[in-house]
Amino acid sequence: MTHLNTYESVAPDADVIIIGAGISGSTAAKALHDQGRSVLIVEANDRIGGRTWTEQEGTPGGPIDYGGMFIGETHTHLIELGTSLGLEMTPSGKPGDDTYVVGGKVLRAPDDQLDPGLPFVPEFLSSLKALDELADSVGWDQPWASPNAAALDSKTVATWLAETIESEEVRRLHTIIVNTLLGADPYEVSLLYWAYYVSECEGIQSLMGTRDGAQWAWWFGGAAQVSWRIADAIGRDKFLLEWPVDRIEQDESGVTLFSGPRSLRARHIVIAMSPLAANQIRFEPALPTSRAQLQARAPMGRYYKVQARYPSSFWVEQGYSGALLDTEEVGVFLLDGTKPTDTLATLIGFIGGSNYDRWAAHTPQERERAFLDLLVKAFGPQAADPSYFHETDWTQQEWAKGGPVTYMPPGVLANFGAALRDPVGKVHFAGTEASFQWSGYMEGGVRAGQKAAAAIAEELERTANKGALV
Repeated sequence: MTHLNTYESVAPDADVIIIGAGISGSTAAKALHDQGRSVLIVEANDRIGGRTWTEQEGTPGGPIDYGGMFIGETHTHLIELGTSLGLEMTPSGKPGDDTYVVGGKVLRAPDDQLDPGLPFVPEFLSSLKALDELADSVGWDQPWASPNAAALDSKTVATWLAETIESEEVRRLHTIIVNTLLGADPYEVSLLYWAYYVSECEGIQSLMGTRDGAQWAWWFGGAAQVSWRIADAIGRDKFLLEWPVDRIEQDESGVTLFSGPRSLRARHIVIAMSPLAANQIRFEPALPTSRAQLQARAPMGRYYKVQARYPSSFWVEQGYSGALLDTEEVGVFLLDGTKPTDTLATLIGFIGGSNYDRWAAHTPQERERAFLDLLVKAFGPQAADPSYFHETDWTQQEWAKGGPVTYMPPGVLANFGAALRDPVGKVHFAGTEASFQWSGYMEGGVRAGQKAAAAIAEELERTANKGALV
């Protein structure tokens, strides 16, 4: 049996140790460091950035983001942090018509709008409004306390679609939206969780925006630079890479972290990881039931990010924006990812959930051919021969366990949702999932990191003041 007071007299290695060197953990580290607190960051990967993963060298055409990259119009915390680190933004949207592939037909959508004369479009628009109304009724603060939380959490999104939507085209559109945004299929996702997610990301139109909303801008040079520049500012020696935490022991005076035979001790820790990733760690004493159940029952999405680069943006020259939503052939949400400093033009595709399952069943060569065939169908023969092609399978990232974000099946959010944010003694939780708003985006990661840091700073100050009075 472990005696939890073994380490009470051991001097801490830092005031705070953060597990995870992604944007959330790095943000927490910076906030605490700026207040004069000593910090260490331990990271299982051999790189800094977490779910933001940028390759700046060796990729034709310029830096490329294999992970998170989008800055939304209202992502104020991220924008303030990034600009304070000297980063510059560039708008993501491109001129031209968006494209939908529905029922085997390629449909142009000028000004982001499908032709209202198409038979399924009125129901699609009304269903988006109904989803926003449902999201408003649930809210983003405490969705588990909303009036119909238990009933909504007993249903899947697929059930709601079957009960409320008649058109097969509209059901397919909603399916690709859920697959893309959560990396999961509607039959896997709680309706309460989906309503909460839409609410905390400011509505379904914001989430779907191709020129505004959640997909408004990027950082020149790549998203992982936020974490890199924080590491430079507080000292790269504070970041311990290839240091996976496998055990955490907490006692009255602090917390000890273990990675095999190695150990570190702090007064407080921040776990800046998804619930599923945190579930790889053994806790002594055991976590409260609510947090343990959350970590065991909240999966990560499954996700491919596919990128093709070309000598020019030929689709823009043809009057297309590069934004495409394909409901059946590949099941992809596509955007133009070209930055002004790039020497090649980029189309980026996101394939998740049940579409991921179909995609993963094929060979890499078959996947590339199918992806390019869809681009040829939408934009013409120039799409057949890219200068560069790359796919990132986020389920193969050992420590992330998937992407882009956690989702919750029925029965989880209503019963255990509060544990997303509640600390357990001196163990605090960050990561984008712990944010009140913009979970799944860099903005959520920044907000959660800052919130955890503020709570720890307050607790350390209170402890210091209490000691001074003794």
